[in-house]
Amino acid sequence: MMEMATFEKLTDIFKATHDSLRASFFGPQAAAHALVITPDTAPGAPVAYIMWFHNYSSFLDRRGLYLEDVYISPAHRGRGLGGWVLKHLAALAVELGCGRFEWVVLDWNQNAIDFYKHHGAEILDDWRVVRVTGEALQRLATDD
Repeated sequence: MMEMATFEKLTDIFKATHDSLRASFFGPQAAAHALVITPDTAPGAPVAYIMWFHNYSSFLDRRGLYLEDVYISPAHRGRGLGGWVLKHLAALAVELGCGRFEWVVLDWNQNAIDFYKHHGAEILDDWRVVRVTGEALQRLATDD
């Protein structure tokens, strides 16, 4: 995960720990799901991971599958693993009756944008991510 945060230039906001991730994925109120991919030749050495959770569309009146992270180590890219990940999650979304499968991509990551478009994804240029975190979240929660 730290490799991905470094690639995305987001290490300053990276807070995950082994304990916090254990609670997020295996606690009584699991927040997300994950799949860690390891090669047959070295089962304990992760080469990729994906994390997803469910969101909800009021217009579709159905839950969706939201891809939070997909990371494949550079040494294992270009071998079809990324396509397999998208296909796997798309099949899961269909199996679970989800109305959509979506995620965000950094606007400067042209390789990822091209890859997602190649696999049939539509990049929604007219939508923007809106986020409130940290002190701003605390202020919003307590302001009168």
